[in-house]
Amino acid sequence: MSLFENPDNIRMLRDLLTPPEERDNSDTDEDEPVASTQAKRTNFTPAHFGNSCSSDKQAAKTGERPQPTNIEEWQKQQEQEDNEILERRKRPEYNMTYRQAVGTEDLYLQMGNRTNATASCEDLLLEILLPDETTPADKMDLSITEDEVDLATPIYRLKLPLPHKVNVDRCRAKYIAEQRKLCLTLRLQREFDYVNF
Repeated sequence: MSLFENPDNIRMLRDLLTPPEERDNSDTDEDEPVASTQAKRTNFTPAHFGNSCSSDKQAAKTGERPQPTNIEEWQKQQEQEDNEILERRKRPEYNMTYRQAVGTEDLYLQMGNRTNATASCEDLLLEILLPDETTPADKMDLSITEDEVDLATPIYRLKLPLPHKVNVDRCRAKYIAEQRKLCLTLRLQREFDYVNF
């Protein structure tokens, strides 16, 4: 349905765009006073033109979640609500640094094509500080995927997206109990690594 199919929409558009004192009322069929036109003009906005909003858009504006239509959507919505309710753990501090594997040919002879940029780095070092944690390392839940690190302990929870994809098979983790620090060495797997190395 077009905006111009309904004559009322055209009149409303005219009233919105043209102030009543500048409008020539000689071409209208209705004899309406200027005061009522002014009242009508201020009562609507451009949102009043066209089709009305759907229930999903109205629910999104009010902050309500749309009703699920099947059992899978309902289960997914329940899991999200449970995670929001149960997730009260603190987010730990962490440091990310890059590391190069530099050999003697790079250091003394400068025969390699390495630069100081992160494009020449093979590893991403991730140090996660857990100062209040008393749980031993074997009770911590650590999951590493190509693009995310997920650490869960009784006190802390870190779900961290990574800036680059990593090779999951070549990653290492070490927990230093004295410093209460978890050190992850993540081998980067980027698209143009064959050019940089």
